[in-house]
Amino acid sequence: MDLHELLQLLRRRWRWTAAVAFAGLLVAGVGSLATPSSYQAGSSIFFSLRFGDSADDLAQGSAYAQNQVASYAMLAGTPAVLDPVIVKLGLETTPQALAGQVSAEVESGTVVLQVRVSDASPARAAELTNAVTEQLVATVAELAPQTADGQPTVEGVTVSPAVAPTSPSEPRTTLNLAIGLLAGLVLGMGAAVVRDLTDTRVRTAEDLAQVTDLPLLAGLDTPPGADAGRDLVVVNAPRSPSAEAFRSLRTAVQFTARPGQPLTLLVTSSHAAEGKSTVAANLAETLAETGLRVALVDADLRRPSVADAFGLEGAAGLTTVLIGQAGLDDVLQDWGSSGLHVLTSGPLPPNPSELLSAPAMADVLAQLGASHDVVLVDGAPLLPVTDSAVLARLVSGTMLIADASRTRRPAVLRSLGLLERVGARVVGVVLTHVRQRAADGYGYEAAQHPEQPTQPKQLKRPKRSERPEVVAARSLLAVPPPKARGGNPEPSGRR
Repeated sequence: MDLHELLQLLRRRWRWTAAVAFAGLLVAGVGSLATPSSYQAGSSIFFSLRFGDSADDLAQGSAYAQNQVASYAMLAGTPAVLDPVIVKLGLETTPQALAGQVSAEVESGTVVLQVRVSDASPARAAELTNAVTEQLVATVAELAPQTADGQPTVEGVTVSPAVAPTSPSEPRTTLNLAIGLLAGLVLGMGAAVVRDLTDTRVRTAEDLAQVTDLPLLAGLDTPPGADAGRDLVVVNAPRSPSAEAFRSLRTAVQFTARPGQPLTLLVTSSHAAEGKSTVAANLAETLAETGLRVALVDADLRRPSVADAFGLEGAAGLTTVLIGQAGLDDVLQDWGSSGLHVLTSGPLPPNPSELLSAPAMADVLAQLGASHDVVLVDGAPLLPVTDSAVLARLVSGTMLIADASRTRRPAVLRSLGLLERVGARVVGVVLTHVRQRAADGYGYEAAQHPEQPTQPKQLKRPKRSERPEVVAARSLLAVPPPKARGGNPEPSGRR
């Protein structure tokens, strides 16, 4: 992983890094608040020899004192020093407990000993320090060798007595917060890397390339949980970046058509609520915008949503035709003014898979293909039920929808494997719920002058078969004009 990949990873997982860093900062702050305040007072003792006048004697005495002063530092925490201090100050403690508050160290290359004592009270810390310092000087004088006249050879002088500190030595809140934040950032970046390496969701084209060689047709910013027309973005917000993304998908889908044949495309997904119905509804409308004759079939006979999406009557539909209770023209419904025809699911049957695998379903698709340029079939999810696997054999192409926020690579692999086993032609994959940055939008809405009308003036339009956009769209699909088929160019669907 190079630096660029690491930065991209941290950009994707910045919430992980920020969350763990905040947790480290919080732990450090709570720990500092929970730690009792402690004050530390210090004093300095200078040790020297009391004999020798020549330079050699002084040099030898200085070397002797430097060698001995480390022992004096250890002596500061012994009962020989602390017992008299406890008695003198009337403390209710033990030498072992008091030793935990006392520390002593030698300044490197000197005979100066630093004595420090910590206590919850700054005044008591200074008092204890001075008492320990005084007693240490006395104890050293008692233990040091004596001269011929009974005088100690080592003399300690307090050169810097202790004073009450003005600020606590513990907790060191600023340092603790800095350490907590730094540790949190390091752990957060580690957690982000581990999370990214263990994340098997199909979120980008690179993730899809690890699963299949199929192309990524589009990445759509559809909101999680949105179903078919609860978000008909191409109708409700036709100038939005989301609507433009569906138009890009429309172009990609048109290039998947086989020359000279109508495009019958199954839209399915691995699991429910991945946005397949939303994609099918918006794609059908964008295709119809170009002047193509488009039919949208709700073949999800378990949880249909197309009728509610478009606000159409759902009491009669596909199942009514399949069981022979109505003709296709009787239940095919017009929607809008763009030439879109919708075949709702109709009553839910007890045996959806058997009904969809019957010859009547193939006849319905054949009739729709004869009178339309594009037939979109909204099928049930692949992995829970076999309905879409049955339909995949009856259409000219299948488009797999994957939710970038939760669909895993194993699910996509299983779905593609299932389609491969039934001999389906998969034209590509569409990712839904892909977050788009604000900078990704071109800003058509902002470019429009506020005084200009949002809708152009309605002009008299030529016949559908003569309109330039219809000719261009049919040319892209390589579909012959209506008269070459010998059929009526406009189906007679009824609402």
